[in-house]
Amino acid sequence: MGLIRHSLVVQFLILSIIQLCWTDNVFLNNQEAFSVLNRIRRANSFFEEAKVGNLERECIEEYCDFEEAREVFEDDQETDKFWKSYDACVGDREGTSPPDYLNKCLDGECYVGIGSHYKGNASITMSGRSCQSWSSNFPHKPTYNPDTHSQYNLINNYCRNPNDSNVAPWCYTKDPRVKLEQCYIPQCGEELPPLSTKPPVSVGSCVPNQGVHYRGTQNVTRHGKQCQAWNSQHPHKHNFTKEEMISANLEENYCRNPDEDEDGAWCFTTDPEVEIDYCNLNYCDDLVDIFQEPSEEEVDESRITGRTVDSGYTTSFNPKFFGKGEDECGLRALYERINKEDGGEKEMLASIKGRIVHGSNAEVGSAPWQVMLFRKRPQQMLCGGSLVSDQWVITAAHCVLYPPWDKNFTENDVVVRLGKHKRTGYETDTEKVVAVDKIIVHRNYEWQTNLNRDIALLHLKKPIVFTQYISPVCLPTKELTRRLLHRQHLGRITGWGNLQETFVNTATSLPEVLQVIQLPIISQQHCTLSTSIQVTKNMFCAGFPPEANQRGDACEGDSGGPFVMKNPNNRRWYLMGIVSWGEGCDRDGKYGFYTHVFRFRKWLEKAIQTKIPSRKS
Repeated sequence: MGLIRHSLVVQFLILSIIQLCWTDNVFLNNQEAFSVLNRIRRANSFFEEAKVGNLERECIEEYCDFEEAREVFEDDQETDKFWKSYDACVGDREGTSPPDYLNKCLDGECYVGIGSHYKGNASITMSGRSCQSWSSNFPHKPTYNPDTHSQYNLINNYCRNPNDSNVAPWCYTKDPRVKLEQCYIPQCGEELPPLSTKPPVSVGSCVPNQGVHYRGTQNVTRHGKQCQAWNSQHPHKHNFTKEEMISANLEENYCRNPDEDEDGAWCFTTDPEVEIDYCNLNYCDDLVDIFQEPSEEEVDESRITGRTVDSGYTTSFNPKFFGKGEDECGLRALYERINKEDGGEKEMLASIKGRIVHGSNAEVGSAPWQVMLFRKRPQQMLCGGSLVSDQWVITAAHCVLYPPWDKNFTENDVVVRLGKHKRTGYETDTEKVVAVDKIIVHRNYEWQTNLNRDIALLHLKKPIVFTQYISPVCLPTKELTRRLLHRQHLGRITGWGNLQETFVNTATSLPEVLQVIQLPIISQQHCTLSTSIQVTKNMFCAGFPPEANQRGDACEGDSGGPFVMKNPNNRRWYLMGIVSWGEGCDRDGKYGFYTHVFRFRKWLEKAIQTKIPSRKS
């Protein structure tokens, strides 16, 4: 009995020691105790408890409140951002658990309601069109943009619904013909039909060399005009006869290209009001690379400078139609004519080795061909332009005709202002204001797609008198184009456009005087790779690559203005390009695009010297 009593005492002592060892874990500290009192939830497995702050467990498998979401993100800003989307996705919280589509909704794969809180990155519309960037003015000027509506998270070209539209998430499109459209995003819990795609168009065989050797029988123009027979002088008289141009094969009334027009085969038409029109042939994209090194023959001075080395220039337009100024073009009264250089000239001529500078105020009289295209009512600057004779101005077609921006101006809507330096006000001593009596837009100008053939002519109602501040620029020849328009060579752009990309014009975003910048020409390959918009042979681009430490670009308001280069052999300035389009202003990896003027040399001759309708049909 004593032995048993002794054994019980030993067991009691052992149990007492064990109990003393465990007393440390019997009571919880204040923080642990508070969490138990404050948060009564279903029992979680050991593995779930180990995943503290797991979003899937906290808010996807079951509903969570704002404080629980805060535990996940441990950051007020991130929590607020998540909660706005979460609250919209779960809706009125019917049922005991979140909807099956919650993950997709949060990931931007679907939307609820009208999609006001959609924050995904979809950027395709229901018709398959690509969305335009919210921060871009091209092709549509957006009512909603990141500057004026920052609260709507208008990022890149992602679909949003900033105006609570009933069409749900939408975007402006890259199609100039369709301003905005609902996006291809399903409503949560529903499915969309497959996105329709257009079948590829079979192009068949193409016509090489812009139709110079075309010998087919097409005799109707792209605008449906019947071609006039080449041996006929009715209704239009001309010098393109079979006898004069044997190699051109001017048979019957078939489309031909006897003058090697860069825009393709053409014909005189039987319409008395339309003298010339182009034919709709499928041309091969076989233009010789203008950026390749010119041959010795092409850099020969006598070939570049024209008729003789002494005169330094060959005229090609009939003064009866073109007016005066071609023989004296490109020579500025305040510079070349008194053997003076402007501030950026040396840099331009040595651009293959020189350093690039930022844009700055232009020197007075340094761009005497610069024109301001001005709207009468309401009074406002529309675009730039270039004087090429005492009667003609060249500008961009989209300056006078671009329906997405409600532009369809006639001769009565605009005037031309010349000799200007200041952006605003009338400059009594230097400025002339001239009416316009004819606007000729290239008949094949493609505002509906990519601004291809973005060129227009304005005829002045009265010839302008040249002064120290008003004189014409030269038009380039093929040889000169091959000599100057070379990658990394500098071109000069002038204009009164915005100093920075903005949707709200302020005193700091608009210049007081004419601005000038010199930009390097970029290879056509890099131009094409920099954009999703189709780049054609009628365009070239210029600007600084992203890795360069220089900045600068043309911007809104500079459109239609000149891209000029100076021929070092005859010291004349030539209009190589027209400011056409760009995606924003001075963005990394983006360049400004310019209408390739030489490509339209033959069109200019026809437009100026024959009857071409004053408006694009």
